[in-house]
Amino acid sequence: MVEKKDLQKLARDLYFNRNLEFDEVSGQDALRNAITDYLGGKYDVYSWQKHKYDVFEILSTAIDAVMPTLLTTQFDGIADIRTVAFGDKPLFEVQDLRAIRVGRVAAGANDMRRQTITNKSFTIETEWFGAAVYAEFDQFMAGDIDWNALVDRVADAFVQHIQATIGDALTKSYTMLDAKDKVEGSANLDKLLELAQRIKTKSNHEVALYGTKAALSKIADMANVQLYSGSMKDELNTNGFLGVVRGLKLIEIPQAFKVNSDEFALDDTKVLVLPEGEKIIGVVVEGDSRTIEPENTSRNDLQMGFETQEKLGVSVLQLKVYGMASLV
Repeated sequence: MVEKKDLQKLARDLYFNRNLEFDEVSGQDALRNAITDYLGGKYDVYSWQKHKYDVFEILSTAIDAVMPTLLTTQFDGIADIRTVAFGDKPLFEVQDLRAIRVGRVAAGANDMRRQTITNKSFTIETEWFGAAVYAEFDQFMAGDIDWNALVDRVADAFVQHIQATIGDALTKSYTMLDAKDKVEGSANLDKLLELAQRIKTKSNHEVALYGTKAALSKIADMANVQLYSGSMKDELNTNGFLGVVRGLKLIEIPQAFKVNSDEFALDDTKVLVLPEGEKIIGVVVEGDSRTIEPENTSRNDLQMGFETQEKLGVSVLQLKVYGMASLV
């Protein structure tokens, strides 16, 4: 049988490479073979009823391997993503950015005001979320279920949920920012530079602008790229936005759809101004996922259903130093 650590690697690698080979067979066949082994080597209603929770464990293991990788790929630039054991509450720390005063010391007195350096830390509450899928039993009996596709669909569903939650949290955080740390109304390049300078001074770090491709492309319009060199025009045409504008780096946050919707999860009209290396979103994935058979006593068809549940928490780390600008 496939060992758990090998199954985790298989699931991760197969998500990004559908042509993967594992133990001299295709990756898809390798996962199907692992499930066949856990079913006692046969596909029928009795083997399913007897071993289905062994299969559920395989699915949970595969989903747990894929989801954090997808989250990191999507939001590594702005999110601090923690995967922890059940019951653990990771501390997210925020440094005290108040300047330390330099004062005059009276001769012979050595007397001056002291400041206590205090960092703040807090936790993010988590709660259970679930995603349910099903397959026709005839597919199962014929061995035709694409288990990899089921794993990927469930992992993608949780990632999309977190993406939508992050988008909502960022939108709400804009209203909570100090007036000096945001640009309201219609921004222009001078206002963006002024905001970037403010955030750089407060954080004592270089800053960059983060946004979706659509948001970052608006900054190229502000910069009147058509008046500049051919290389800048080529860069805009190739990437959809400029990598640097007036010394400011522009970094893309990949856009996504909300679950079961054609509505974008992230706001294409706002950009974040972040100190380099700073992450203003906290994401907690607590414990392993659990896959169970949903309540189906009222069903009279032959469908196999299962529900995967994850314990998740998402929050904007509001005490971090950052800025936001509205581009419309």
